[in-house]
Amino acid sequence: MGQYETIDIGMRNAIYDFETIGVCLIPKVLPEAHLLPLRSAIDACVTDGPGRRIFSLPRFGNGPALLSRLSDLAVGLSGRPAKMVRILAFDKTSETNWGVPWHQDRTISVKQRVEVDGFGPWSVKAGVPHVAPPQTLLESMFSLRLHLDDCGPDNGPLKIIPGSHRLGRLPVGEVLDLGARHEPMNCLAGAGDVLAMRTLTVHASDPASVLAHRRVLHLDFSTTALPSPLEWAID
Repeated sequence: MGQYETIDIGMRNAIYDFETIGVCLIPKVLPEAHLLPLRSAIDACVTDGPGRRIFSLPRFGNGPALLSRLSDLAVGLSGRPAKMVRILAFDKTSETNWGVPWHQDRTISVKQRVEVDGFGPWSVKAGVPHVAPPQTLLESMFSLRLHLDDCGPDNGPLKIIPGSHRLGRLPVGEVLDLGARHEPMNCLAGAGDVLAMRTLTVHASDPASVLAHRRVLHLDFSTTALPSPLEWAID
C-alpha cells in the first residue's frame, strides 16, 4: 500500500454492489493531506478547458504511490490483474458547469489508429485516437473515480441506472429510453472516496445547482489486453 494506511473497505460488499448494481463506493481511500496536491494538479489541467483533460499520474509528486493504491483496489474489485488504460480529470465550476445526457462509455483511447477487425468507428478526442471496441472488451473494463471534493445531491453527481451494465452495448435510443423510464441512483461521495463503475453502466449527470468544485480523478482499467498491433494510449 506504499505510504497509505491499510483500511477496511468492506470489499465483499463492494464487490457485490459492483457486480449487481454496476457501481460501488469505497470510502476514505485517501486522507485529506494527500488530496491537496491532486486538487492543485487538476486545477492546472482544467482551468482553460471544458472541465476535463487527459494526462498522466507522474505529473503528481505522489503519482506512483497513488497508482499503486488505486491499482490494488482495481485488482480487489475485479479479482484479476487490471491494467490502467486512461486517466481523465473533471471539475464543475461556474465556468464549466456542464451536464451529460444518458449514455454508455463506448470508446477506448489508443496510441495510434490501426485497423483491426471488430474495432470501429474511429474518432479523435483531445488529439488522442479513440475507437469503439467489441462489446467483450467493454465488459472487461471499469473506472475508479477518486473524489477530491465532497459531492452531494446539489453538485451535479454521477447518476446511474442500476444493473444496466448487464444489458450489453445498447443503441443510443434504448439508452435514452432507460434513463427516461427508470429511477436513477445518485452516486454521492465524500472527499477521498472512490466510486467504482462498470464501463457499460448507463450514466449521466446534471449541471450543479450549487456552484462549488467537484474535482474527480477518473481512471479506466481493463482486465483484457488489446489485440496486436493496437496499443493503449497509456502504457
